[in-house]
Amino acid sequence: MSVAAVSLARRRARSRSVRSVTKWVVTFALVVVAVGALYPLLFTIINSLKSRTVYAQNPLGLTLDITFENYLETFNRMHVARLLFNSVITTAGGLLLSTVSALFVAYAVTKLRMPGGNLVFLFIISMLVIPSQVIIYPLYETILSMGFGGSYQGLILAYAAFGLPMSTYLLVAYFRAIPDELIEAARLDGAGEMRILFQVLLPISTPAVAALSILNFVWMWNDLLLPLVIMGGSDKTTLMVGVALLSGQYDVSIPLISAGLIVALLPVMIVYFLFQRQILNGAIAGAVR
Repeated sequence: MSVAAVSLARRRARSRSVRSVTKWVVTFALVVVAVGALYPLLFTIINSLKSRTVYAQNPLGLTLDITFENYLETFNRMHVARLLFNSVITTAGGLLLSTVSALFVAYAVTKLRMPGGNLVFLFIISMLVIPSQVIIYPLYETILSMGFGGSYQGLILAYAAFGLPMSTYLLVAYFRAIPDELIEAARLDGAGEMRILFQVLLPISTPAVAALSILNFVWMWNDLLLPLVIMGGSDKTTLMVGVALLSGQYDVSIPLISAGLIVALLPVMIVYFLFQRQILNGAIAGAVR
C-alpha cells in the first residue's frame, strides 16, 4: 500500500473518530437540556400527589404515599369549570383576532405593495423587543377608557395586541416565499383581494397558521400578568389567576398549588402533544419552500 493511501486511510479514520465523539457530545448535551426542561414538570406532578405532611418531610424525593386530596381541594376552591370557561373564551378570542389581523397585515405588506408597507411591518415587529411590563400601565388605562375593564373584550384585545407582532413576522416570512405569479393568476381570473387571501393564500399557509396559532394559544393560556391587571377581581378571570390565588396570605401549600398548576396546564400539554408536528412544520416552512 502506498504512502498516500495510508495517509488517506488515517485521515478518514480520524474523521470518523471526530464525528463519533461530536455525536456523543451533542447527544449528551441534548439529554442534559431535556432533563432540565422536564424536571420542573415532573417535580410539580410528584408534589401534587403528596400530602402536606409528606411534602414537609421529603420535598424533593419520591413517595409511595400518593393522595389525590390536593386535586379535590383544587376543584372545590377554584371553581374550575367557571375559570376554564373564561380561559377558553379569552384565549380563543385573542387567538382568532391576532391571527386574522396578522393575515391582513402580512398580505398587505407582501402582496399589495402598499406604500410604506415595510415601515408598517418594522413598526409592528419592533414590538417584540418591548416587554409587556413596560407598557402595562398605559395598556390598562386604554382598556379602562374604552370601557372594557374586567371584561372578556378587554383581555381579548390585549392578547391580540401582544400576539400580533410574532404572528405577523411568521406570516410575512411565509407569504414572501409564495410566488407572485400565483396572485396575478388569481386576479386575472377575477378574484378580489379578500378572495385571494382566504381562498388562495390561506390554504397554502395552513402550516404557518397552525404553528403560530398553537404558539399563541400556549402563551395566552398560561399568561398571568394581563388577566391579573385587566380582570382584577372580576369573576371573568382566567384559570391561571385562579391557581395563583391558591396561595394564601399566611399559608402556602406547595402540593395544593402543584395540583392547581397541573389542572391548568393539562389543556396546554394535550394541545402540544397532539399538534407538535404542526409546530415544527410551521416553524421551518418558510425556510424550506
